[in-house]
Amino acid sequence: MKVAIPLFENRVSPHFFTAPELLLVQIDGQTVCSTLKILIENLSPSKRKAKLLALGPDTLLCGGIDGETRRWFERKGVRVMDNLMGDAMEILDRHLNTSITLKEVE
Repeated sequence: MKVAIPLFENRVSPHFFTAPELLLVQIDGQTVCSTLKILIENLSPSKRKAKLLALGPDTLLCGGIDGETRRWFERKGVRVMDNLMGDAMEILDRHLNTSITLKEVE
C-alpha cells in the first residue's frame, strides 16, 4: 500500500495546495518499507494533483482539501482522509493502527 502525506516540515500540511513537499510512504502490513519526499512547492494545483496521482497512492492523509479536489481523487481511486493535524509519522501510525483494527472487526 502507498500513502501520500502533504508536508510542512515534519507535520501534515494545513492544506493540500499549500504543502511545499509530499511524503510518499510504501507500506507492507504495518511495516514502513520506504519513504520518499518530493518537492511540489512550485507546481500549480493541477500539476500537484497529476503528480500525486502518478505516484499511485492508495490513500491521501491531509489537513485540508477542497471538496472538488477530494472528489476528483476519490473518483480516481485514492481514498482521502482530511482534517488531520500533527506529526506526519504519528498520523500515519494512527492511520495504520485504525486500519488494522477495522479489518479485524470485519
